[in-house]
Amino acid sequence: MKNRDAFAEWLKTYVNINPYSVGRYSKAIDTISSELTDYGIEQNVNLFDLTEPAIIEKIMKNPEFKLKNDKGHRMYSSALNHLKKYIEHYYDSELQTILPRGEGSVTKEDTILIKIGVSYKAEITSEELYHATSVSWIIAENRLSSGEIKYYCAVYNNEIKEVYRLTGYEKDVHPDNIGRFILIGELAEESIRSKLHEHNVRDIHKGSGNPIKYVKMEDLLTRVNTGMEVDILSGDEKAEDKQLIKLLLKRLAENKNELRTLSTNNPNWITKVNDAGIYVENETSREKFTKGEKKNPFSFITYDFLLTAWEEFIKVRSASTKDFIETKGSSSFIMGFFHELPFVETELKDNNYFIKLKEFTTDRLPESTLKQTLKLLTEIINEELDPKTISQKFKEDSIKRLKLRARQGLKILGFLSEEYKIQQQILNEYIDTRNTDVFLSKRMLRHPYLKITYQLLSLLTGIGKAEKVNLLTEIGMVLVRNSLGSNLMVHSVAQNRTRNILNWFKEIGLVDEEWNVLDNKFDGRYTLTPSASLVREEQIKITIFDLVNHINQYIANKGFFYRKEEVINLFLSLKTKPFVIISGISGTGKTKIVQWFAESVGATEKNGQFTLIPVRPDWSDSSDLLGYVDIKGDFKKGKLTEVILNARENENLPYFVLLDEMNLARVEYYFSDLLSVMESRKWDEGEMVSSTLLSEKTAGKKIILPNNLYIIGTVNMDETTHPFSKKVLDRANTIEFNRVELGNLSFLQELDEIEPVKVNQELFASKYLHLKDAYKSNEQLIKTITDELILINNALQRINAHIGYRVRDEICFYLSYNEESQLMPFEQALDHCILQKILPRIAGSDGRVETLLKELFSLFTRMEYVEELDVQYDFKNAPYPASAAKVVEMLRRLQEDGFTSFWIS
Repeated sequence: MKNRDAFAEWLKTYVNINPYSVGRYSKAIDTISSELTDYGIEQNVNLFDLTEPAIIEKIMKNPEFKLKNDKGHRMYSSALNHLKKYIEHYYDSELQTILPRGEGSVTKEDTILIKIGVSYKAEITSEELYHATSVSWIIAENRLSSGEIKYYCAVYNNEIKEVYRLTGYEKDVHPDNIGRFILIGELAEESIRSKLHEHNVRDIHKGSGNPIKYVKMEDLLTRVNTGMEVDILSGDEKAEDKQLIKLLLKRLAENKNELRTLSTNNPNWITKVNDAGIYVENETSREKFTKGEKKNPFSFITYDFLLTAWEEFIKVRSASTKDFIETKGSSSFIMGFFHELPFVETELKDNNYFIKLKEFTTDRLPESTLKQTLKLLTEIINEELDPKTISQKFKEDSIKRLKLRARQGLKILGFLSEEYKIQQQILNEYIDTRNTDVFLSKRMLRHPYLKITYQLLSLLTGIGKAEKVNLLTEIGMVLVRNSLGSNLMVHSVAQNRTRNILNWFKEIGLVDEEWNVLDNKFDGRYTLTPSASLVREEQIKITIFDLVNHINQYIANKGFFYRKEEVINLFLSLKTKPFVIISGISGTGKTKIVQWFAESVGATEKNGQFTLIPVRPDWSDSSDLLGYVDIKGDFKKGKLTEVILNARENENLPYFVLLDEMNLARVEYYFSDLLSVMESRKWDEGEMVSSTLLSEKTAGKKIILPNNLYIIGTVNMDETTHPFSKKVLDRANTIEFNRVELGNLSFLQELDEIEPVKVNQELFASKYLHLKDAYKSNEQLIKTITDELILINNALQRINAHIGYRVRDEICFYLSYNEESQLMPFEQALDHCILQKILPRIAGSDGRVETLLKELFSLFTRMEYVEELDVQYDFKNAPYPASAAKVVEMLRRLQEDGFTSFWIS
């Protein structure tokens, strides 16, 4: 069957190539067959008669062929690539059945890979899939009869969808299927199925049409365990991909005048860009040029050099300077350059910067047209269709598939939750909007992958549509994995999803017919600021442990000395509950630690993420903080309301509000609404939501408390201020800053320059609201904490100051977060909780208070309290030394003044 006519027929049948092109490809192969000696092939052979592709691969590597191919606009390599696929198709399927196989040629291959093509349907069951795979196949009968085949796999879009154990077979007796076989099987063992599900086999199941492939199950499982991927792109395809990446890097360089290195924030200036590379200058190169030590003030970096660095980067996917081996001389510049790409993020690990590819899964990319997606949305609105019941409601497979794909699109737009539950608030906003195109464009650009695509398009204005699709497809194959995350997206899926995204943009008016952006909504989006004193406008992936180290070093760099455990305590307190009170004598840096804490994570007054609100003594209700309705009926926003609205618009960023001198007015008067709403938080479809803070009637729109808002109040306790009620103390962590070490200057020596890092709200977000949220993963820890709190509570009952469930839960949350990130030893962390959640409740002048404090002293130190005032205690071996020291202070104040309180210092 291997002849010129068969090849032509195969091109028309399987590749859908028009007759004119078929003739050109066939003629090209005839030409190459007549010139084989020119390309290093000694034997005289007609390429149409080949049974394996090794000669083709040798031809395509030959320099003379490459020269001829370039002159022929790569038509010869295209023809040979098609011939190669043709050979693979027939040699591995039909020829297996007709070529004689001697006994010695039987292999240990025990598994068949079967492409099921159109037989695969969305949400198909394993039983339905079994019938789709067992129907009728051209398989070598000697393999089936020998018993060597143990398994067969259903493959769709190069991914294994199901694995069956072969239990038998029978010949297909249908006249049109002579020589074919029906497979009989059952589901394979779960250990194999779970590992191979969605595993990509593109490199061993290549070939057009529907070839049968034989492999070892052992090899398949080995590939899964090692994550092995084989690059099967041809030389021409690889060259084309490199040209696309080169184009992207060139456009990026043309759009960036300045970029900064990650670790030192030193500037690099891109002064010129041409087709060969980019010219880069920095302060060092300019200085050397001025001194005559360098011939030019610039360094010339070729695109080939950048492409080598690109290959090094995507090979590891998360790279530090040490991973750029062939390009190590410029690794700092390369990392700064690559992280300007919208799909590259920065990560800080062990005080080392890494650049990292963002990752997505295919279910985050649209599989349906926008028209079909919005049609389903209309059905949900008008017909009250429950999106969860689509599989049951629509029986015809083709319609069901369309609806399921459209449903996925609605989830991408945010109309449906992960569980396909209607997001009523977003749906209502869509129904009420006057301009649905604008509304939908905003929804699209909130989606991370769609936003990246749009950002890339802003770099690609003016190039052809085909180049745009190919480049975005290539990027998609680097960033997107299958729905299980086990393998990267294959070309056909990437191209289909990319076209869907581009057509979504076109239909909604974000791009024109050529997919050029019409309104670039990302002015200045390329990340670094021109000054070391400003913050990178990006979010860096960082662990909580590294984040706390970074905050501590940043604050020390500003010339303020706080112990690291104090910084950890502030962080854990905010994560546990977004309301913290900081007390202490004047001048200890209460305001500054909050300001530097916020600035270290990218929250400044300039970008609106940090706001200082001075509290006035005449505040008697929440109107000064939240706002009020004036005599005309217009709502006048308070300063805190403005922050709340900004935080709601940027839910992935933390916002900090500092209420300075918050007890100059009675906190219960102006802050009670916020305290109540803060306590109303609950879980709703996996999201933490609060009750209404300001009603639509009052503010024109319903305003709730955002989860990314953190309120810190500073207080002084003197004759000009008001004390706190238990209602307030129960709802806050109260942190004291009274320690002053004027002589400690060592922390100022040899400080490294530390720059802010803009981090995601996720690091600060609370994930526990109720004790049951934390109990499953911290059962033993919570039992240990509870045992300690019971002992303390028994003592507190003496003066009716015992804690309730809220305080217990928040202490458990604090200790759980601490344990998860290994920030402090257990006793040290619990010591902070006792000091700031329990002891502030204690005040009084009678003997019961004295007895309570002495009992607490024994619990905290495992020692007896001594009455003498000049006794110096050594708390080195005490379980809770900070709490013990505070108790001693309170006892001595009681003995001297006849009254004591946590707040007296």
